[in-house]
Amino acid sequence: MQALRLAARRAAGEALLECSTSGRQPGALAQACRAFSAAAAELAPGGITLAAELRGSVGSIAANKLRKGGKTPGIVFSGPGEEQQLLAFDATSLSKLVTKLGRTAWACTIFNLQVRRDDGSSATLRALGRQVHMTADTDAVENVTFIYCPPERQVRVEVPLKVIGDDVCPGIKAGGRVNWIRRTIPCLARGDAIPQDFTVDISKMAMNDKMSFEALQLPEGVSLFKVNPALPILKVAK
Repeated sequence: MQALRLAARRAAGEALLECSTSGRQPGALAQACRAFSAAAAELAPGGITLAAELRGSVGSIAANKLRKGGKTPGIVFSGPGEEQQLLAFDATSLSKLVTKLGRTAWACTIFNLQVRRDDGSSATLRALGRQVHMTADTDAVENVTFIYCPPERQVRVEVPLKVIGDDVCPGIKAGGRVNWIRRTIPCLARGDAIPQDFTVDISKMAMNDKMSFEALQLPEGVSLFKVNPALPILKVAK
């Protein structure tokens, strides 16, 4: 089974490399997506389902044309052969999802991208959200990026920090507030172990108490990335 998966990934890389170097577009991209999906389909369970379609053109002119047609361009990086997959998403559906998740949560959420192929069939690609680019004046989603994320892959993520117990926190009742030193926690995690957030309880914190990285409960498959565990992540202070 492992040999078959490695062979599928090599095929995916070769197919997409052919697309990028030969200039072929719809047909070659469909072939690449099929090869890409052979390596990824069995890795799809879990995550949020998001419909997508192949796009064959690159550049600002092609992207603007997509947007005028109600689509939002996207890209999946670091495929099985370190290739890229160019996709397009329904702008309305994508905007609603970004609003629901927020840009911070987007970057630690696994998506099952259901990619529609030229022949009408679809293939599923497991990917981790990376970035959401929005216009400064209207907050419209300009483009989105993902990274291919099979369960065994180690990925860097910024996991949101969530506080509970603030309604009974002695320090806050004494006139203090939560002083956020870190709002996200840099982690290295397996693709099947990415936390949605780190929840910390401050219900017993007094004025000027600090909480450090050491207080975080790290699930199996997750480690802090390049941080000193003794450093504070928040403080209750005036």
